[in-house]
Amino acid sequence: MKRLCIIFLLAAASIPVAAQQDQAQNMFRLAQALEQQGDVERSLQIYSDLFRSDSNNYVYFDAVRRGNVQLKRYDDAIQLSVNRLRKTPNDITLQANLGGIFSIAGKEQQSDSVWNSVLRSANKNQNFYRIVANEQVNLRLFDKAIGTYVQGRKDIGDQFVFAGELAYLYSFIMDYANMTREYLQLVRQNEQQFDFVQSRLASVITRPDALSASAVVVDEELRKQQTVPLIRLQLWLLMEANRYPEAFIAAQKLESVVSSQGLELFNFAERVFRENEFSVAAASYQQSFKNNSKASFALAARYGYARCIEELSQRGQILTDTTQRDISTLETKPSFSGAINLYSALAKEFAVSGIGANALYRIGWIRYKQMFDLDGALHMFDSVLTVTPAGAMIPMTLSTVGDISIAQNKLDAAAAKFRSMSNSPYADQDQKNFAQFRLAEIQLFRNDFDSTVSILKPLTENLRADESNDALLLQYFVTENRFQFSDALKGFARAELLARQGKLSEAVKEFSSIIDLYPTAPLADDVLLKIAENHTQLKRYAEALAAYQKLLEEYKESTEKDRTLFKIGELYQFNLMDKQKAIASFEVILEKYPFSLFVDEARKRIRLLRGDSI
Repeated sequence: MKRLCIIFLLAAASIPVAAQQDQAQNMFRLAQALEQQGDVERSLQIYSDLFRSDSNNYVYFDAVRRGNVQLKRYDDAIQLSVNRLRKTPNDITLQANLGGIFSIAGKEQQSDSVWNSVLRSANKNQNFYRIVANEQVNLRLFDKAIGTYVQGRKDIGDQFVFAGELAYLYSFIMDYANMTREYLQLVRQNEQQFDFVQSRLASVITRPDALSASAVVVDEELRKQQTVPLIRLQLWLLMEANRYPEAFIAAQKLESVVSSQGLELFNFAERVFRENEFSVAAASYQQSFKNNSKASFALAARYGYARCIEELSQRGQILTDTTQRDISTLETKPSFSGAINLYSALAKEFAVSGIGANALYRIGWIRYKQMFDLDGALHMFDSVLTVTPAGAMIPMTLSTVGDISIAQNKLDAAAAKFRSMSNSPYADQDQKNFAQFRLAEIQLFRNDFDSTVSILKPLTENLRADESNDALLLQYFVTENRFQFSDALKGFARAELLARQGKLSEAVKEFSSIIDLYPTAPLADDVLLKIAENHTQLKRYAEALAAYQKLLEEYKESTEKDRTLFKIGELYQFNLMDKQKAIASFEVILEKYPFSLFVDEARKRIRLLRGDSI
């Protein structure tokens, strides 16, 4: 019975304690809500009441201190902190925060005194310096935080300590040289930090002056010591700056240091090829297999080299002495004989292989696209289809043969090839969708507009397909013009088929007649774009520019104006060689069409033409 009484009394006593705790929690949540709403005065009153009822509660203390600081009652916040420190004199975080309150209150001497006192007691403990520096960073006193870490490095006697923190702070104040030096400290201490350092630099070097400053520091360090991480950083920075010939020298240096039997040069060539720097890529490919023809990558390197010669031939360029002296005898003129000879050697040496199939395909492509030798191209593509390991290339080859059949005006044969492509077990879904799109185009050429729309329908319903956007555009194009302007649409189909057949002058005449007869047709702006495109291929740049200008000036409601401006910019950039006018055209896109799909690319072109990335 006595035990039961004691239990009852204890339970009864706990009821008001629990009620008080619930009440305190409710009041604290109310104060938090008021503070979030900006009513700091009322929230501070509640926090203060709670703190008086439980002065040991750190959460209540921190809330009262915070409220006083927000209301600029700095003396009260300072006194509160001092009182708390009498109870917990070893609370370093609280001491650092007290220094912060002095700083906010404009009492710099007192704040420095408090922070210095903390650092004097650090006894080489890194956390003391980090706590003080974090408080200074929170107050945006970046120079002071840097000074704290520098002092800590000196006091601790470790040149690597705080490198990450200092690098971050230097980047914040845009001191990119010192930022890079600190990141290099991380790599010097542990080479496994290379990827982290590269990622951090990548997030910064897009800012003005950051790339050049980082490159200068890396070059300085390389003059002191030649290490693999430093050479890799130099190579990467040169690539980011589009300084490809210099990057090639760095790649050669890296190869000589790591002795990868040419693999480093091959990997560099692959990256540079993707950047369309074919002279540098060709030199790197050749050096990669020159002294190691048995390497696993040698065959791919030889094929890559041939691809470079092909691309240089298309551009009418030659390999310069700055990249490779001993291959300048290879012609790279539009006759393409150098590239064809290289491909032929690969196809002969590796007749039954993937590389052999690729080489044959490239010969066929040159004959088709560069020489318009359709029969010769078909002969090569037939050879590709008979090569046993050509499986993965079959869909692409069928697609190209289908295009050639269109160029020969053999629409039935073309349709058969695209149906074969669509049904091929080697074709992925994107390739099957592309084949369906081409079949819809063939129906357009036949003026069977109902079939065109019908074939396009599945593609337009699958918005994830790569061809869905083109399918939607073509479907809308046909639907918009097929009734009221069916004759104009038929003329467009005839003209486009002529263009596919390489009869560009005839295509221009047909397109031009559409503009003369149906100037108000919805397809008129598309026709002008086609006229300009064909004139450009015929190297009639003035006529192309006139067609673009006509669209801009006479078709005010056209939805193709951003595309037209981009095409004008490209015309000035690549054909008329007028950088300033190219930049001006791209800038109009940024100004007048900020939501255009061409905005990002226009911005890149402007930076490239101005040399901002260098």
